[in-house]
Amino acid sequence: MGDLKLSGLLNLAGNLKLTGRDGGKVKVNEIEVVVETQKGQAGASHGQAPAPVPIPPPPGSPTDPGLDVWVFKSFNPTVKANGKNIVTQGICAQGNPGTATWPGMVQTSIMNSTVTINRIFINLLGDMCIILPTGAPVPIKVSGQ
Repeated sequence: MGDLKLSGLLNLAGNLKLTGRDGGKVKVNEIEVVVETQKGQAGASHGQAPAPVPIPPPPGSPTDPGLDVWVFKSFNPTVKANGKNIVTQGICAQGNPGTATWPGMVQTSIMNSTVTINRIFINLLGDMCIILPTGAPVPIKVSGQ
C-alpha cells in the first residue's frame, strides 16, 4: 500500500481530495488522519466512552446505553481523505448504532502540531473527544479511513 504522508509545516486550503495509492491511508507524521463517518453507523465507531448519563435517574438505566462514539461532523470539511471529510475538530455522538443519543465535541489535536486545514490542526488517531453530558474523555482509536 502507498500511504500519503504529510509532514512539516503545511496548511491545506480550498477543496482538496487526498488519496493514498493502492488503498493506502492519509497520514500526518506516520499517524492516520481521522475522517467523518455516518452517525450511528454499525461497525464504524471511532472509539468507546464510559457508560452514559442515566436518564431517567437511577435506579433506571440510560435511555441509550451504548458505548460507541462516532465523529460525524468536522468543523472544516473542505479536504477529503479517500473520499471522506478529514476532521479538524467537530461533533461526535455516543450511543447504540442507529441512535447515538449523547452529543460530544472533538477536541483540538494533541497528536499533530504541524499540518492544518485553513489553520485548524487535523485530528489524528490518539486525539480526544469529550462526551458533553458526562464530561467523559474518549480517545479516538479508529480513523474511519
